[in-house]
Amino acid sequence: MRVATKVATGSGLLAALLIGVLTYFVVLVRQLVTANQQLTAVHFRASTLGLDLLHQLDQLEINARKFFVTRDEAYAARVSEARDAFEKGLAELRALDARAGGSLGAARLSSLWRGFSLADVTAPSMAGRLADIPDAQVLQVLADPIERLHRETWAVLDLTRDGIAAQVARSAEAGRGAERVSLTVAGLALILAVLIVILTIRSINDPLKRLTEATRAVAAGTFSYQIEGRSGDEFADLARDFNTMVRRLGELDEMKRGFVSRVSHELKTPLVAMQETNRLLLDGLPGPLTDRQRRLLELHLQGSRRLSAMIANLLDLARLEAGVMKYDIRVHDLAALARAAAGELEVWAHDNGVRFELDLPESPLTVECDADRIVQVLVNLLDNAVKFSPHGRAVLLTARQLPAPPADAPPDIAATLATTRNATWTEVRVADHGPGIPESEKRRVFEKFHQAHVGSTRAGGGVGLGLAICREIARAHGGSVWVADNHPSGSVFVVLLPISQPPGRPDGRGRTIGQETTA
Repeated sequence: MRVATKVATGSGLLAALLIGVLTYFVVLVRQLVTANQQLTAVHFRASTLGLDLLHQLDQLEINARKFFVTRDEAYAARVSEARDAFEKGLAELRALDARAGGSLGAARLSSLWRGFSLADVTAPSMAGRLADIPDAQVLQVLADPIERLHRETWAVLDLTRDGIAAQVARSAEAGRGAERVSLTVAGLALILAVLIVILTIRSINDPLKRLTEATRAVAAGTFSYQIEGRSGDEFADLARDFNTMVRRLGELDEMKRGFVSRVSHELKTPLVAMQETNRLLLDGLPGPLTDRQRRLLELHLQGSRRLSAMIANLLDLARLEAGVMKYDIRVHDLAALARAAAGELEVWAHDNGVRFELDLPESPLTVECDADRIVQVLVNLLDNAVKFSPHGRAVLLTARQLPAPPADAPPDIAATLATTRNATWTEVRVADHGPGIPESEKRRVFEKFHQAHVGSTRAGGGVGLGLAICREIARAHGGSVWVADNHPSGSVFVVLLPISQPPGRPDGRGRTIGQETTA
């Protein structure tokens, strides 16, 4: 299921739940409004009418008794008014009782009223009707019926109060039910919302983690990394496109490596021929040379050597990136290797007005390494130091054994070295008094084809491969290389190597690191 579909489905369920709750509350509000209307229009009015009917019965009885005493027709008229008012109120009460479904008991009160002797007497004949009642029958004709009407009217009031109480109780129960429903639905909505959020985050976070891991792997140069598309959502489409991109990048990288390797290899043969030709000419075999001719040939030979060194670096880099660089790991004296590296460049350093100062231990400083590759690293670092050192200054080359990585190692390198199991390290430092390297460039100088800039001048005259190769060779030996400031001016390049290589590799017989084949 696609992420958008999951989000839409979860949101739809949540919206449906909220709409259902809203509908429930609308129906409940309508019920409460109906109940309130019934309380106001029926029960409250019925209570008022019941009290008014009691009052009219009292007036009827009082004025009738006054008439019996005084025989004053005015009291008879008041009896007629009370009778008419009771009749009118009773009619309204019957209508309310009909709306209440007969729950007010108005039918029984109406039946008693119809049996009352004065119920159907008109106003003009009321005085004559009252005069015809003998004194001995007043109780029977008037008092007893009115008393029964009183009791029935009170019964109507009781039923009305019961109806009001029942309606209030139903409203209260509906309110409590609404509260329970509200809490229940709020809990369900919260659970559903949290579930939707969790599922959405999981459906997004897991693919993002895989994509981030893959991106880092590709950024590190691993173009064989592929992302597994586990579902049919947008991230699966992204994973397929990412895998296609990585495959194409891998193909391009392979083409680049093959091109660099083939071209570099093809260029070596004519360069060697050119160098040998220059040497023969400088030796004077074809004939004597003038000073100008000799100078031009020396410049030509120097340029061809530089180009040959660049091609060698390109080949080394291609081997390193392809993982086929072979290392002949044996036990060597690192101090002797440092002296050999300085000896290779001693003449060239002298020609540039720079001297080497060696601070090396007299006793052997044994390490397990590939002697040629470590010498290559030290030659690259010494060569850079000579290039940047002012005329007449010295380049200091030191080597020593350390019980732990040095304290001035960069934090990231120190964290990496702290995870290794080596208890003892060897350190080689190459310090110059040149212009130094800006802080922002110290990490980047070890990247391929990158050269530090001092002011507006490019720092080196090569193609920026020497330090990148040094870093890869040091890493292959389980060590590292970095650059620091040499106070008051200049730079210090530090090469840190473990005394022994990680276990599981044959000692003293030669082998490769990476493919694990013997050399």
